[in-house]
Amino acid sequence: MKKAQDKYKETPDQEPTSVPQVPPAQNIGYGHPEYSFVQSIMEMQKSITQVQTSLQHLTSSVEGVKTKVDDLIKWKNMILGGAVVLGALLTTAVYLANKASEYLTIGLKNQPSNQEYIQPQALTAPPITPPINANTQSNTNISPIDKNLSNPAE
Repeated sequence: MKKAQDKYKETPDQEPTSVPQVPPAQNIGYGHPEYSFVQSIMEMQKSITQVQTSLQHLTSSVEGVKTKVDDLIKWKNMILGGAVVLGALLTTAVYLANKASEYLTIGLKNQPSNQEYIQPQALTAPPITPPINANTQSNTNISPIDKNLSNPAE
């Protein structure tokens, strides 16, 4: 075995004793059986780079949309919070105005000073009268239709 190693060993003065034989590279052209396979691999490499650039563009677009959506959510929350605070303030103001109206009276500006303010009278129902009994009242005030209804025997 030492002889085989020495056989391939180079010395500065000598050329190598044997040169490995490599078959010449064949040109894979149109007629070669592996031409379509190599061609399809080359096309796939081109399409992969196109897909990668498309993905990079989509990821950058998605990031931009995410920031815009986050901004919209922030504005929505601010508007809702403002509406709640405004509603609470208006409710408090109306409540305080109602309570203050119990203690304060506001007069009319155009009211003449020499006339006294007259409180309108409250509307009341007319007094209730008992129903008219046909036997106790004279028949002169009763119409002929009512007479027939009150005395069916006649």
